[in-house]
Amino acid sequence: MDSVPEAEMAQIARLQRGAGVQQLSHHFSWPEFCDERQSFHQDFVYDVAMFAAAHGFPWPNVVQAAEIAKGLFPQLDGLDVPRLLSLLRDALSERLPHLTPVHRHTFTQFLADTCLGRRRLLQAVVGGAANMSVARLHRQVQLPPTPPPLAQGIEPHEWERARLTSTLQQKEEELRSLRHGSRVTLGDIPDDVPLDEEGVLELVRAAVRATEGQMLQSLNREASLLSDILQLRLQLRLQLQQAALAAGGRHNPVASTTSLHPESTTAAKAKKQPAKSRRGLK
Repeated sequence: MDSVPEAEMAQIARLQRGAGVQQLSHHFSWPEFCDERQSFHQDFVYDVAMFAAAHGFPWPNVVQAAEIAKGLFPQLDGLDVPRLLSLLRDALSERLPHLTPVHRHTFTQFLADTCLGRRRLLQAVVGGAANMSVARLHRQVQLPPTPPPLAQGIEPHEWERARLTSTLQQKEEELRSLRHGSRVTLGDIPDDVPLDEEGVLELVRAAVRATEGQMLQSLNREASLLSDILQLRLQLRLQLQQAALAAGGRHNPVASTTSLHPESTTAAKAKKQPAKSRRGLK
């Protein structure tokens, strides 16, 4: 049968997609595939035919476009781009030789975009990938723990105080190790040095030079550690003072207000003093 009457094609074009595919498929035999690929084949033929109908092709040309698509689809497996283009050109020349230049260009562009743009997908379908089973793997996604609310976190000044305290402890521990450890290290005596008076004096001079450098380096490191420790202690003291002032301001607003305005107390005392003097004169 493999052909569609022109009047029938016009009716198919007015149907919904599902009904149109089914109606069009009744007019062809489908020996190429006997599995799910047959439905892909039928959809491809319908899409090509409806493209031609939507772009104003005469109904005989619409029928020819459907026949071209039916013969083209089974050949898409394993075709490279040059062979695919050659196949499209031959099919158009053989089946649609009388298309107008505009229709020929539009139809060629559509087939090229469809077959080349989805070439790997079409090759996979035609090659039998539609029958392959798909194994589903269930993956468990572990999310990071939810952070605590801000009310349960550490205040910025407490965090800074903890950082300063930890750094101070490290510096103090390094200073203790430096003071209680050996500040100089004497090297081994070379075997080839003569142990006469001149050789011994040279060894002593070399040892003194080495110990001077080591001692100087140790003292410089100790001075640097002391400076860092003093700075850290000062910063911690300032932090504690600021925290105490902030706590006092929150808990004793009356006291802070009085301290900010001492002249109020002095003025009150000055007002009371003349009254006492007048009572004394009477």
